[in-house]
Amino acid sequence: MDIFYHSQSFEQNVKNGSVGLIGSSSTKIVELSQRLPKLVWVFKTPKGMKGSIQLVASLLISEEPSVAVQTDQPHVIYYDAFSPQSVIYTKTGTPDRIDEVSRHFQYRWRTAFSTSFRGDAGLQAMEADVVRGLQAMVTEWETVQMLERVKDRDSVRPINPFAQPR
Repeated sequence: MDIFYHSQSFEQNVKNGSVGLIGSSSTKIVELSQRLPKLVWVFKTPKGMKGSIQLVASLLISEEPSVAVQTDQPHVIYYDAFSPQSVIYTKTGTPDRIDEVSRHFQYRWRTAFSTSFRGDAGLQAMEADVVRGLQAMVTEWETVQMLERVKDRDSVRPINPFAQPR
């Protein structure tokens, strides 16, 4: 099981150096984390394309923060910002890729699409069959390790002594 996370601000947060956690005011994120997911898959709605989603990133979940983080959110999931498995997808904004990803999810979560992923609809459990289909779809898609998108990489410091060096 992995987590589907819809966020319009994720890319901007990463550019600004805000990495290492996904926060929510909803307890649903805690419920999902208790099912021991491996990855958080981040999506957004492309401008002017209501009813469609674009894959933004996939992030390796960790039990502890890998970087010094601060948040006002009461519930969080940490991800390893240094892991080679934490990646940003670079060319997913094309109409074909948006359509492919949207079709993969639309019949599973009609209500989430109809509410534009507001509230708890923006957090979903992705069961194994959905994850396998998504992984097969993106296996050849271009990625960069997520810290390559941080504007000021020197501001992101590992706190885990076993974290990968930059």
